[in-house]
Amino acid sequence: MQPFERLRYLARWTDGDDGDLVGEAADCLATFDGDPAGLVVACRRLLHHHPQAAPLWWLCARVLAAGDPADAAWEAWEDFGRDRTPARLATALPFPHDAPIAILGWPYVIAAGLGERSDLDLLAVRRGDDPGLSRRLRRSVQPVRVVGDVEILALEPTHLLVEAVAAGAGRVLVPRGTDDLARAVHSHGGAVWLVVGLGCALPERLFDALLRECGEQATEPWDDTPETSREVLDATFADRVLGPHGQDSPVGLARRADCPTAPELLRLGG
Repeated sequence: MQPFERLRYLARWTDGDDGDLVGEAADCLATFDGDPAGLVVACRRLLHHHPQAAPLWWLCARVLAAGDPADAAWEAWEDFGRDRTPARLATALPFPHDAPIAILGWPYVIAAGLGERSDLDLLAVRRGDDPGLSRRLRRSVQPVRVVGDVEILALEPTHLLVEAVAAGAGRVLVPRGTDDLARAVHSHGGAVWLVVGLGCALPERLFDALLRECGEQATEPWDDTPETSREVLDATFADRVLGPHGQDSPVGLARRADCPTAPELLRLGG
């Protein structure tokens, strides 16, 4: 398959797993080694079709900033596969722990970490009619109860885990409803933890470009379909941040950037 045919294939990618998407994209971008103009076009096309995939922005920024794009693409993919965030989450939660742990949805990084903790009573908070949630839960290695926003408070979870879609300069893109749910959990004495996997913490200008592109892609501002509905919050809504290097504070997250700022990506149409 020719490089630009691969791009058309990736543009139609709908699996929803950023890990598989990053792997396919890394393989595709590596074929543009020696073609800097083609590489820029390829990165912009990928991001135009998948603007909310922060790890894809991270991959493209690393490749564009590298002297050897092919090596950079594969090094990034290997780093992504070795992300320590799931393991850091698994060891950070109390052990043993009998009280419920709530998770907003069932996102991939959190699911990978909790798969190592068979002792936990896990509650996945459903946001409206989310068919993707059932699909993801079928892959779970342990039982997970699905509950609604109201029911979750009656169960009094000790923690609410929220996975960032993207982060930058102390702000985070998270599922819509996160702020209200976090306030409610706090009011019942629970702790709110924000999970930011490798590739999700972007430099401020790339984060702003991601937000701008997401807004331009939506049929309405911040489309209300369950799998795409988002809100931007200050990271201080969370008590603690979990990432590849372990536990951090929201202030520490504001200083984190997993990749350089690639000027070629600041305006995808430019």
